[in-house]
Amino acid sequence: MLSSLRLEKSSVKLLYLRLTDSAPFIVAKEKGYFHQFGLDVQLQKETSWATLRDKLIGCKADAAAMLSPMPLTLTQTLPNCHERLLTGLILSCNGNAITLSEALFHRLKNYREGETQSEIAAAFKRYLQDNPGSTPVRLATVYPFSSHSLQLRHWLLSAGIHPDREIQLVVLPPEQMLENLHNGVIDGYCVGEPWSTLAAHKGTGVVVTACNTLLPTMPEKVFAVTNSWHQANPATHLALRAALLKACTWLAAREHRCTVAGLLSQKQYLDLPEKLIQLSLSDQMLQRRNSKVIANPGWHLFAHTDNDIGRPSADRARQLLEMCRNFSGTSFQAEEAFCPDLYQQTVDFLVAQR
Repeated sequence: MLSSLRLEKSSVKLLYLRLTDSAPFIVAKEKGYFHQFGLDVQLQKETSWATLRDKLIGCKADAAAMLSPMPLTLTQTLPNCHERLLTGLILSCNGNAITLSEALFHRLKNYREGETQSEIAAAFKRYLQDNPGSTPVRLATVYPFSSHSLQLRHWLLSAGIHPDREIQLVVLPPEQMLENLHNGVIDGYCVGEPWSTLAAHKGTGVVVTACNTLLPTMPEKVFAVTNSWHQANPATHLALRAALLKACTWLAAREHRCTVAGLLSQKQYLDLPEKLIQLSLSDQMLQRRNSKVIANPGWHLFAHTDNDIGRPSADRARQLLEMCRNFSGTSFQAEEAFCPDLYQQTVDFLVAQR
């Protein structure tokens, strides 16, 4: 056991969703990193981000993998909540894609094989202009304040499409996206992997853009706790961050990506086909059923002790808040939810353990 910390509690429960970038939690458990720091960790799957948030705030769990804007925008979603969320570790950047249904994609005029994401977006704009009285196009994201919402809005605005006037934006849990796309309830979505790859594999959707090409290195998942839990359990919190940063650093090595796809695919975790999970981890993208797999460098970037991908700085918090302010009021005081001092404490602790 590496840690000499006096943990306030050793048995903890962590929440996550069935997404490829939940890998740090699963790696830390399967490779024994939690155990190395004296922790007995239970991983619990949740279906929606709102449920995960509410369970964390309601003390039903100790910590969670959370969308990066969520700790910054808690007052927007729960204005009467007196708790605060904070993060001392960005687990990953990127990982999302925008997918349109096969039916909608076929209706886009002047599409040619191999067109760029901006050309497809322009075709989408023309379709909306040419069909002003048709049933509104419904696109889904996973949470009102999420990287997915920011990325989808960015893609639409780049084509001159107003997200709040020309289409309908709805919120659905990630693992419900594919079924709703198949049933025609929605016409497309922005979601984390592997749910876009699954849509392409099944012939239900067409991946029109990977979001890392829109807004590179946008913080995606953070390790979040409530402020009151952190105050009561600072040593346990440090041990958790240390184990997860070790897992992220391990994941950053490309030669480990094949191994982790097998871990993630297990029934108790994602319970999805290993070969489909493997694609995005290998920086490969399947855009459409029976199409050639293409390269998408940097689809998943995980934190690493040798760079600042995992550092939750005030600048990164302000950038996210500024993007959220384009469609909703936010407070820049919320940037305090990103705690670079906790991240530095984690790095220093790991260095001292070597």
